Amino acid sequence: MNSGRPISQICRELAESAGQHQLDLLAQILRMAALEAAGQNAWHVDNSLRSKLVGTWDWDVVHDRVYADAQFATMFGLEPGSASSGAPLVSWLAAIHPDDVEEVGRDIEETLSTGKLFSREYRIVTNGATRWVYARGKSTMGKNGRAVRFPGAVVDITDEKADESYFSIAPT
Repeated sequence: MNSGRPISQICRELAESAGQHQLDLLAQILRMAALEAAGQNAWHVDNSLRSKLVGTWDWDVVHDRVYADAQFATMFGLEPGSASSGAPLVSWLAAIHPDDVEEVGRDIEETLSTGKLFSREYRIVTNGATRWVYARGKSTMGKNGRAVRFPGAVVDITDEKADESYFSIAPT
C-alpha cells in the first residue's frame, strides 16, 4: 500500500523518532535507508533494494564469536549457515581490503577500549570483486569496563562511491 509519500521521507521521519528515543543504531540504519531510497528515487522498497540495504552482526567479544545475518555473511563471502552459528572475528576480517585492514582494526580497538561509536567506510574483497561498505556499531561495556558485545550494521555503498554526485555518509 502506498501512502503517496516517498520511502525516503518515511525513513527520515522514523529515524528522527528513533533518535528521540535514544535508539541510535536504529536511527542510523533508517538514515542509511533514507539515503538509499532517495538515491533510487524509490516509492517503495522492492526485494533487490531490501536485500542490499543492511546486513547486521553481533560480536560476542568475550567468546570471539560474530553472529551475523545472511546478508552480512554474503557481503563478506561466508556461508549464511555458519554466520548464524557464529564465527571468529578473523573470519570476517579476512574479507577486508588489505589497504584498509590496519585502519579498520584501529577503529575496532578504539571502540572496544572506549565504547566510542564505530563508523567507517571501507572496502571488502569477496569472490574477486571489491565492494565499498559503510559499517556502524557500538560496543557494550561490562561492569569491569571491558567490551562484552559489539553489535552493528553494514550497508553496501559501492554504487554511491562510484557516482561522484553522492556524498559520504561517514562522519567527517
